[in-house]
Amino acid sequence: MTAPRLRVLPREEGVALRALRLTVAPRALVTRAGTDVVVRTPSRPDHHAGNVVDLLVPPAAADVPALVARVRRLLEPTGVARPHLRWERPVGAEDPAAEAALVAAGSPPDVTRVVRIPSPGADVAAGTGPGVARLPVPGRDDGAEDAATARRWHGAEVLQRYFEGDLPAAWRARATEGAEWAAWDRARVRELAALGRADVWLATVQGIPVGTLTVLRDGAGAAHLEDLVTHPVHRRRGVATALVAAAVAAEDTAAPGVVVTAEVVPDGPSAPLLARLGAVPVADVVSGLAAPGPGPGSEEPRR
Repeated sequence: MTAPRLRVLPREEGVALRALRLTVAPRALVTRAGTDVVVRTPSRPDHHAGNVVDLLVPPAAADVPALVARVRRLLEPTGVARPHLRWERPVGAEDPAAEAALVAAGSPPDVTRVVRIPSPGADVAAGTGPGVARLPVPGRDDGAEDAATARRWHGAEVLQRYFEGDLPAAWRARATEGAEWAAWDRARVRELAALGRADVWLATVQGIPVGTLTVLRDGAGAAHLEDLVTHPVHRRRGVATALVAAAVAAEDTAAPGVVVTAEVVPDGPSAPLLARLGAVPVADVVSGLAAPGPGPGSEEPRR
C-alpha cells in the first residue's frame, strides 16, 4: 500500500486549526462555508465545547461582535448555549483590540500555541527501546482482542486521571462530575483508533504502565499529539520523551513528510520537553467561548 504523502495546505486553510480539528469525534460533522469551517459534535456531553466555528481569516476587532452574534444564531437553535469560535494568527502577533472585543461580546479569549514536532534524530529515537509500544487496536490489529491488551488499554485510561491532578480528591471529582465526559472521551479515541485515525502509545516499567500518549491523524499528511501524561513517580526520567519520540518516528515512517503537531502552553510542563525535541511554533489559536446561556449545554467544559 502506498504511504499517504504530505498535502501542501493553502495558507488560508490554517494548519493549526486543521490540527485541532483532528481531535473531533468520528461522528462530528465538519463543513466548510465560505471562509468558515463549522464543527458540530452533538454527541459530546458538554455539548457547546464540541461545536465551534473556525474563522479561516482572522477578524478585525470591529467585526468581532457581529461574528459572535452570527455564531450564536447558527449554533444556539441546536441546543448549544455557549457558542464557540476561534481563529489562528502568527506566533506572537497579538491583537489586543480583537481580544478586547471578544471580552465585550461575552467570550473571554483563550490562546493556544500549536507547535510542529520534527522526526527525532537517531540518538533520541534509540532511547525509546522496550517498554514503549503502540497498543494493538481491537477490530484493526491481529491479536488485539486478548486479555493482556485489554489490561494495557485500561492502564492507559487510568493514567488519564493525572490530568486532573496528582491527588485522589481530584480523581473523585472526575469519577463523579466528569464521569459522562470521560466515558465519551474514551469512546472517541477507541472509535478513531478502529478507523485508523488514532493510536495510543503506552510506556511501561517492569510491566507497569507509567505513561501514555494519543496520536490522531487524518490520513492526508497531518497528525496531532494529545493526552501526554506520565505517572508522578516516573516524571523526569525520560518517559515522556520516549513516548513522543516513538510516536513521531512511527508517523514519519508510515507517511514520510507528515506534519506532526501538538498544543502547548508556553509556560506549561510540556514546553521544555517539546523544545528539546526541536518543536517549532506553527501558529497561535485564539478561542472564544461565549458566556453561559439558559438551557442545555451551559455547564463549564472539562477542557
